[in-house]
Amino acid sequence: MRKSGRAGWVLAIGLWACAAPVRGGDAAAEELMERVRLSMPDVPLELEASIRVLDANGRNLKSVRAGALLTPAAGGRTARYTLFDAFGGVSEEMTVALGNGPAAFSFAKGDPPQAAPLPDLFGPIEGGEISWMELSFSYFWWPDPKIAGTEKVANRWECQVVEIACPEEHGGGWSHVRLWVAPAYNAVVRGEAWREGKAVKRFEVKSVKKLRQVYMIGDMEVKNLETGARARLKVGRMKMISPDYTSEELEEFNAPVEW
Repeated sequence: MRKSGRAGWVLAIGLWACAAPVRGGDAAAEELMERVRLSMPDVPLELEASIRVLDANGRNLKSVRAGALLTPAAGGRTARYTLFDAFGGVSEEMTVALGNGPAAFSFAKGDPPQAAPLPDLFGPIEGGEISWMELSFSYFWWPDPKIAGTEKVANRWECQVVEIACPEEHGGGWSHVRLWVAPAYNAVVRGEAWREGKAVKRFEVKSVKKLRQVYMIGDMEVKNLETGARARLKVGRMKMISPDYTSEELEEFNAPVEW
């Protein structure tokens, strides 16, 4: 995300007490989510990350190395997420086209990756609590958002709480999501997934990385509110890819700061 004009793509999630999803969008919510989407980097961004499977006490049970390539495309973004096995080979690859209309998912397995049927987008990746739906953040593109209230997060961010119903084409894995958006940063800073009238999963950012004027999640925890099990997405190296920058500019752009 860009702070000047397009503040930051800070991702996280949180808590809200209400029973039924709000149906239908509104102009203010549509404009706010559009600003969130536009705050994503406008040059290709390459990430290295790990998915850590935790028990209810936070003990690390398993770690999976992952990578992502985020590329601007006409009207939106294309994101390719890759999971690696213990020997460094590709185990799974998910490509998500995000833009006007529903997100388009395509899945592959093996090294080299071969096209395969889509897995459950709401199901666990590698036995953890993170799903492809959370990893892709494709709900930023879901239609008909509605502002459901306001709340201050962590005594720091004044947020609009945006509620969005899960599109029917996704098969009802969730009923809706709630996203806490800080308008000053054009950033989602909290959120929850709901099903059958209750919050079932919470996503919460623990740290943020800054790469030049681009803000990205550094450490995000996902918690299953029904079982207490957790997982963490930890982002390591970030690298901007663009032929329009000099080598000196790229060196400066690719020097992240954590906070």
